Amino acid sequence: MEQKKRTNPFRKYLGLKNFGSRNGVSEVRIDIFSDLLNFSGNVHGGVIASLVDMSIGNAVHPNLNKNQYSTTVELKLNYLKPLTGTEIIAKSYLLHKGKTLLVGKSDIFNDKGQLVATGSATFMILNKENSKS
Repeated sequence: MEQKKRTNPFRKYLGLKNFGSRNGVSEVRIDIFSDLLNFSGNVHGGVIASLVDMSIGNAVHPNLNKNQYSTTVELKLNYLKPLTGTEIIAKSYLLHKGKTLLVGKSDIFNDKGQLVATGSATFMILNKENSKS
């Protein structure tokens, strides 16, 4: 994966670590730090949602050609239990690749390997040539 091209300030702030993306499968991790916690001391739900979106995006990206990019058009999450600990692990994979849409699933685990959330996202495939307004 072209790591330098895919880096942005938000990913950097979260400390997103990519552990590979092949054949529509992606694993990413984040070390938990205090800014990611809500008032109860658990990882904020928005952080989990962002991780689902980005990890599925990592699974989507290798399926695009050099003239394409994608954008999220739908995101769904189920929070199963509060997330605490030292690390968040997202394991994501593609469920469907069509001509214009890709659908992926992501399971979120704590550092003990317990499933704490699960989500899905739909990405639209767009052409770079058509995006200039």
